[in-house]
Amino acid sequence: MNGDFRIGAWLVQPDLNLIGLNGSTVHVEPKVMAVLVCLASNPGALVPKGTLFKVVWPDTFVSDDVLIRAISELRRTFNDDVREPRFIETVPKRGYRLIATVTQENEEAYRTNGKIADRVESVSRTTAIGRAKRLGIVIGLGLAVLLAAILGLTQGKLRNLRADTETPEIKSLAVLPLQNLSHDPEQEYFSYGMTEQLITELAQISGLKVISHTSVIQHAKSNKSLPQIARELGVEGIVEGAVQRSGNQVRITIQLIYAPEDKHLWAESYDRDFRDTLALQRNVADAIVAHIRTQTAGAKMLPKAPSASPNLNALEAYLQGEYSVSRMGSGEGVEGYRSAISFFKQAIVEDPKFAPAYLALAQTYDAQFDWRPNEIMPLEKAAVAKALELDPGLAEAHSMNAAIKVNYDCDFQGAREEIKESLRINPNLAVTHDRFASYFLSLQRPQEAKEEAHRAQELDPGGTHEVGLFLETGQYDKAINQLRDHLELYPNDGFAYIDSGLINAYHFAGRHRESAEAMQRAWALFGFKHIGQGVGRAYATSGYAASLRYSAKQMERLYAERKVFKPDWIAQWYARAGDREQTLKWLRIALADNNYCWADLDHDLDFGFLRNDSRFQELVERSLPH
Repeated sequence: MNGDFRIGAWLVQPDLNLIGLNGSTVHVEPKVMAVLVCLASNPGALVPKGTLFKVVWPDTFVSDDVLIRAISELRRTFNDDVREPRFIETVPKRGYRLIATVTQENEEAYRTNGKIADRVESVSRTTAIGRAKRLGIVIGLGLAVLLAAILGLTQGKLRNLRADTETPEIKSLAVLPLQNLSHDPEQEYFSYGMTEQLITELAQISGLKVISHTSVIQHAKSNKSLPQIARELGVEGIVEGAVQRSGNQVRITIQLIYAPEDKHLWAESYDRDFRDTLALQRNVADAIVAHIRTQTAGAKMLPKAPSASPNLNALEAYLQGEYSVSRMGSGEGVEGYRSAISFFKQAIVEDPKFAPAYLALAQTYDAQFDWRPNEIMPLEKAAVAKALELDPGLAEAHSMNAAIKVNYDCDFQGAREEIKESLRINPNLAVTHDRFASYFLSLQRPQEAKEEAHRAQELDPGGTHEVGLFLETGQYDKAINQLRDHLELYPNDGFAYIDSGLINAYHFAGRHRESAEAMQRAWALFGFKHIGQGVGRAYATSGYAASLRYSAKQMERLYAERKVFKPDWIAQWYARAGDREQTLKWLRIALADNNYCWADLDHDLDFGFLRNDSRFQELVERSLPH
């Protein structure tokens, strides 16, 4: 067939994008085939990377990663070994060489390929920037025609190729952690922050599901293929790239991949001043939107008032704080909180109108609410209010305000309005769907809670958003499995143990030894390793109830010292130990503190043994919103 050739015993059919051996064929992506054709047109000779980029991607900027991935796919197809190559040899920092024998299926195709080889050599010599600019259009058109000739395309086939290369339908997207090309561990916070900000921008696209940062961070250094990662996250599109910072200059390289076919769609490189990086995220997000189509009327960014651009020092402190937040509850004890709060306060001092810094400060306070509620809640409310005053378009601030209205103000109608506003601005915010599920659970509306929890889990597949629902409905094994899956990805996530975490799931499932072990782990992750060891000793010598009482006593001491813990936690631990009087005592203290709304006290799983006690029913009456 015209245009077909052999590499060793393998038959290559460029017009069909097929590579076959002994009756078995493999279909490769068109750009991968174009790379192979370019190499085969000059067998045994070095083909520079620049030449491959010009021939295969004449009108698009792509990074080295795209070419490397194409070469890797060819090596997998030929069962080639990069260390002992039999087909494709890598010439470090220069290019690639096809070292296997190439034979044509007919003489006419051979003459065509000979002309192409000459053209490839000519292109490789055309490197001067000025000349490239003058000849860019001509060369681009010439290479397109030549590539069509290599592939044996008639006019009809060329039209089909154009149809095949139209941007595929993308309804869901994940942004993989941007690589830190600075090769400086101290700059990890910067690449982390850039990834999170880009996800935040993309999540505001209507008609597009965007996976949360907590679920993609596990793939920071993954060796999995992009199609495999996409299957695990349940997405069609993958955004990947790298960030490099040198002083006040930043370069971000981004590319969009249609993951099911590992197909490159778009790439761009941006050079900006450090102070412009937050605005740059919107530019990148808009560019991605321009290159995808969804089943909706078309993906478009929802209107959002831009946050004030911070000065350099404010942005630096903000990104450092975001990175500190990511390490909270991961074995650093309270230092993660203190560090994050310090950075966010510094950002606010540098730029008092920087709304995201107030929001981040409120989020850090919120993580401590269960530990120091009387002190923390007023600070959290003030920070959220300031963030919304400066930028009413911050979806996460509305989401946090909803939680405050439920847990502190007992204002359920106000909470619902804030949740709706948050989802209007950003329908992909998993934490808002999570809070909506908790809202419905508080009102004893399990079906609506289930729908919202499921949506949150879809947006954050590595999260634990359905655990609360599983516990409420007695599906303890499902709760345990979801929590353990999460901890396989994030083994040092202390929050996966507490509240609606593994301690509770094991307890309600009757797996007391494992619940005690989870208690030990949680104490250690939040900076109280010695208390965790005491829990272990109490369990070993006197059993599960003793380990619970020991934990409760330690919480009492820390509460008296005004360090950590809400009194309702102490009540819960005494309830699990079966201590009626201590449970009632600490429930009274909890309600007297008036530091939160406990609308579902009567349905709390821990206090079922008290429901026939008139003293408990009096407390239930006091707990209801009035």
